[in-house]
Amino acid sequence: RGFSAHPTPRRTRVDHKPRFVRVARRPHEFRCTRARGTLVECFEPRPAGARSIRNVPSRNGDRRFSPNFIPRPLVRRLKAHQTCLRTSFHTERTPAHTSPNNNPPAMTKPIHKRETPRDRGDDSAVSFDLIDSLGGYEDGNLLAQGAEGRVFAVTFLGRPAVCKQRFQKTYRHPTLDTKITRSRLVGEARAIARARKLGVPTPALFYVDETQSALYMERVAGKTLKELIKNGMSERDMTDIGTQVGKHVAVMHDGGLIHGDLTTSNILVVVDEATLEKRVVMIDFGLAHNSIVPEDKGVDLYVLERAINVTHAALKLFEAVMTEYKKASGKWSASFNKFAEVRMRGRKRSMIG
Repeated sequence: RGFSAHPTPRRTRVDHKPRFVRVARRPHEFRCTRARGTLVECFEPRPAGARSIRNVPSRNGDRRFSPNFIPRPLVRRLKAHQTCLRTSFHTERTPAHTSPNNNPPAMTKPIHKRETPRDRGDDSAVSFDLIDSLGGYEDGNLLAQGAEGRVFAVTFLGRPAVCKQRFQKTYRHPTLDTKITRSRLVGEARAIARARKLGVPTPALFYVDETQSALYMERVAGKTLKELIKNGMSERDMTDIGTQVGKHVAVMHDGGLIHGDLTTSNILVVVDEATLEKRVVMIDFGLAHNSIVPEDKGVDLYVLERAINVTHAALKLFEAVMTEYKKASGKWSASFNKFAEVRMRGRKRSMIG
């Protein structure tokens, strides 16, 4: 509501009226006081001998009690304001919608356009579409598309590979979208590397392209577990595949890695042409994170159970998964207890305790 000229402002009563009461136009010449809840301005001009707004003599020699004393932070602001007023009328004004280099200002750029290295002024980084050069955009090379990205079939350095590109979300702010996309991209690459280090079969990671938010991985020639369940599986295949899945999930959980999206669509089954043996490969670590909390492990098992038990014919598959999980995991007891709790409430996290 105004500024006070004194550290402890004195009140002005109505009986003692100031010499002039008017609207303040120059803050360094007026003092704000308060009379019965009404803000008034006391006009007390500077003495003739005072050239600075701070070196103002007072009657008792202490400038703190001078009517024109202004605190130091306010003095700096007033001086900057006066300098700005003096220079603004002598310089040529630039319209608000233009800039010296004839480019639109930052706030007028398209809000959903992600900046490339060239747009950020980095001339050393060349904008190059690697997916297009590898033939990812050609007809028939789009393998799948989900909520987070697309998967293209490409040839990377003479090897059959897949490119998983995370596309931008137009409903998010570009800066926030860039940070989230990069964080999830790097997190997925680290999760794949950690799973392979633990001994879980995953596609080999070839290259991480942060410019286009893409991962280049080994192309695994196999079918998803969802397709096999839909087409029908024998009891022997259910036991064999369920044993492998349970072992891999137990190894991940004991190593502190939570898959986050453990569904039948993210489990590939590869058939060896020579021996006709079936091998399980885990894919899609986009929602993986590091955790040793039994709650997260129970949620992982619950998601897998809901995905497998879509058809009653696959009940033995999940039984094989849990049996092997109990054998391979050293911390199966806490995981099973939390799995039973999650099963009762339906994946929602408990807020008690």
